[in-house]
Amino acid sequence: MLITDSQRTALQTLIELTAHGRALQFEHDNPKRAEELQDLISRHKELGEKRTEAAAVVDGHQDAITEATGLIEAQRSKIEKKTAELNDGTGLTSKDMVNLQEEIAGHEARVAELEESQLEEMEKLEAAEDELAAVDDRIAEVTASGKEVQTAVKDRKTELRELITENEAAASGSRSELPQQLLTTFDANVRQGGPGAALLNGPNCQACGQEIGGAVWHGMLGADVNETYECEECEAVLLRRS
Repeated sequence: MLITDSQRTALQTLIELTAHGRALQFEHDNPKRAEELQDLISRHKELGEKRTEAAAVVDGHQDAITEATGLIEAQRSKIEKKTAELNDGTGLTSKDMVNLQEEIAGHEARVAELEESQLEEMEKLEAAEDELAAVDDRIAEVTASGKEVQTAVKDRKTELRELITENEAAASGSRSELPQQLLTTFDANVRQGGPGAALLNGPNCQACGQEIGGAVWHGMLGADVNETYECEECEAVLLRRS
């Protein structure tokens, strides 16, 4: 099909706009920072699991301290009771008093043991709380980064949609200048994943790489530069460079 000079310009513009539109759509569907965002989501999930573990450790130490407090109070209650019996002395023999003193001493030793254990648990609790706080800090950092990337991706998608719309409008202008038969062939190739049309630099289809026969190529060279062809392999519209 022979086209005019203005149609040739329109076709060349449409080729560029179609390629540009495809690139814009690809970026829209595959955001450049999508992988970064996915990594942040994975890190957030991992940190969430670590936080659960760290919080469980903190809870364990707190429970141990609470339990030790209860045991200490119980021992001190016994000490107080036995001390009162000893001080009263009613009906007690010397042996009874010695036994009471030994029993009180045993309870006091148990209190000392429990307090030492409780102190160790408090030290462990402090370390565990520091670890939990550190995990919370990392979660906050990842969350902030995630929000920043998510916003950037969203904003870029909005920008790309606007660019795609502008590109489609420009392409529509070029399409209005071209014959419908040529557009039908162009669109069919685009639907197959091709560029729609391609400019020939030599005896190979620039759309699919198919070699053009020597006789056919020489025939193209002898024809009008605005003559369009159709690739036998991919059916793209072909136009020889001027």
